[in-house]
Amino acid sequence: MIAEKFKDLPNKSLLRIDEVALFFGVHQRTVTRWLNEGTLEHVKPGGKTIRIFRESVVKLIKKTKESGI
Repeated sequence: MIAEKFKDLPNKSLLRIDEVALFFGVHQRTVTRWLNEGTLEHVKPGGKTIRIFRESVVKLIKKTKESGI
């Protein structure tokens, strides 16, 4: 079930790259590539700091589940 998958996702609106990488079990460079491709929505609140919207991670999970990937 999709809801079960979200229990391991930190419950905050903005996530760090390392948190998203850990959640998906991928390298941080993969998450950075997803950001550059537009797969995940993010914001740069200052300097080089990047935060990923939790909702965009949820959307990616749902999209992946729906497509059967």
